[in-house]
Formats: sequence, C-alpha cells, structure tokens
Amino acid sequence: MNNRITTCFLIFSLLSLSAFAGKSGPEWTNVAEADKVLMGDYEGEWRSAPDKSYQDINPRLCAQVINVDEGEYYLKFTQDHNLRAEIYYEGPATLKGDAIVLKDGDWNVRVTKNGLTGKGSVGGKVAEIDLKRVVLGSPTLGAKPPKGAIVLFDGSDFDEWQHDDGRAVTWTLLDGGAMEINPKAANKDANPPIGGKIVTKRKFKDVRYHMEFRYPVEPGLSGQKRGNSGLFFQSYEAQILNSYGLDGLWNELGALYKLSPPKVNAARPPMEWQTYDVNYTAPVYEGDELKSPARITVRLNGIVVQKNETLLHQTAHRQADRAVPAPRNALPIELQDHSNRIQFRNIWVKEL
Repeated sequence: MNNRITTCFLIFSLLSLSAFAGKSGPEWTNVAEADKVLMGDYEGEWRSAPDKSYQDINPRLCAQVINVDEGEYYLKFTQDHNLRAEIYYEGPATLKGDAIVLKDGDWNVRVTKNGLTGKGSVGGKVAEIDLKRVVLGSPTLGAKPPKGAIVLFDGSDFDEWQHDDGRAVTWTLLDGGAMEINPKAANKDANPPIGGKIVTKRKFKDVRYHMEFRYPVEPGLSGQKRGNSGLFFQSYEAQILNSYGLDGLWNELGALYKLSPPKVNAARPPMEWQTYDVNYTAPVYEGDELKSPARITVRLNGIVVQKNETLLHQTAHRQADRAVPAPRNALPIELQDHSNRIQFRNIWVKEL
C-alpha cells in the first residue's frame, strides 16, 4: 500500500470513528422542559385527612408522573413505589403552561417545579396532597468491579465488544463514559452496515454481572416500541424496556422475557440511570441429559425482581421457538438493538 493510499485509509478510518463518537441521538437532545423538571417520582404525605380515615392512618403517599405524548401525561398514586401496592387513583393529565394539571371529581392536582399539590380521595374521604419530586436511583449505581472481575465497558472504548457478525462496534461512544445504541433501523441505507446487536468477544457461563443503563423519553411511543433492548446470557433474556408506570408484565423491564414477570415494577423514569445486577448459573449436562436448567437472580435498581428463577425455555417471541434445547457451551453476553437509543455504562462481569 503506497503512502497516499495509506493516508487516505487513515483519514477515512478517523472520519468513520468520529461519526460514532460523542454525538447522541435526537431522542436525547430534543427533550421537553416539562420532562426534565416535572416527569418522575414524587413522595410525601396526605395532609388534613379526616380523623380515622384511610389517609389518616396511612399517611404515606407516592406518585408517578408519566410521559404519554407531547404535553400529555398520566398520573398514578399509591402508597409505595417499590411494592405492588394498591393504586389509589390513576388518570390522564395535561401540560398547561408550566404545570401539569389533573382534574377528575375529587381529584384536583397540579404538578409544578415546586412539587405535586392538590386534593384527592380514598373511599370517599377527601384529603390534601403535598409531594416532592425525588430521584429514587439505585444503591448500586457506580459499583466498582470486584477483584478478579473483567471490565467489559468503562466508557473509553469497545475493545471487549463486537457485532454478532464480527464487525467492529458501530454504536455511539459518548462523551462522559457511556455508549448509546446507534440503531440499525435508523441506518438502513448505510454501507457498510451500522447498528445491530453487540456481543462480548469473550464467552461466559456462570457469572455475576453489573450494568447501568437508561432510556430516553420518546413521547408518543408505547409498549414494546418504547425504550426496548435486552440483556442476554447464553440466549436467555432479562428484558430492558421503558416500563415506567406500567404493570410489570412478563415482557417488561425486570422480566425474564415471556417467562417470568418481575416481582415488582422497579422501573425508574426515562433519562434516569438504572442498574441491573445479575447472578446467572448456566445449565448443567451429564452426557446428553440435562441435569439442571439455567437459573438467574436479577436485581433491578437494587431490588430483587427475579430470585433464583429456573429458566425453563430459551428466549423467543414465537412459542414454537421456545423448544430450543438449553445451551451446552459458553456464549457471549449480548446487548440487543431493538431500534431504541438506550444508553449503557459501567459494565463488568465476574466469572463464578
């Protein structure tokens, strides 16, 4: 290769790399002010509750302000964020000026940068509401890799990863130590291809795994189209989805996809960093006989959502495909490209 060709090749390589460095997608750069300062979790108490009313003897109150679409929200009120607690009330709300407003019978609520205030009722008893916005976060945010762990991603490079077809990773390496899915669906005409799932270059069986992630707001999207990705161990998936305010079903965040719903919906609001801490035990064979299936414990934001669950079948959308035998060999860990710009950081694994 002559010097001119070498120089051109280096320039092209640098330009290609720069295309995936530091530039986040529009889902992260075009965010409404209300989603930055009003959407999210609220905590506080009922005030001026009637004597011996339910609110009087159970004063704790929590709320979720959930983005539905541009200017459209949904509010849920319950006694605790991290338990499957009774829902006192849920209903639509609208952005009016700088406030999100809900009016429905005895429920009259305003959400402003100063908090969530107004009135609501339980069992026909009306009481005042006074809640403050909180970031629940996770106790394992920023967790350091233990001795003997393999750092899979520290924000500096993709050296431990590749696309499943062997290509170098074409996701975006962000300033600040995170990566962002650069979706294949958004780059359909790219040549060479851009996007697609990524897998570790190393292969694993029994592991302890830590990862931090977050999803964008994506107003107007819902269900499996919103904040969707997945974390796979030997082809078994712990689902990633924007499940904030949802029911916590078997295809939502914290679920073992199409197998086991999370014990509680511990999903945090869009744009907030969350954690997955996983202990995965691979299937064990003796000859051709499966002696013990795979098992997994999953902590979402420090909360156990799957406790030593048996993985009865391979992850598959089609029921017929769930008859695939349990894997015998070590396989790469996989992060899915499901067309949403999920961000990841601080990924490490320790073989057990």
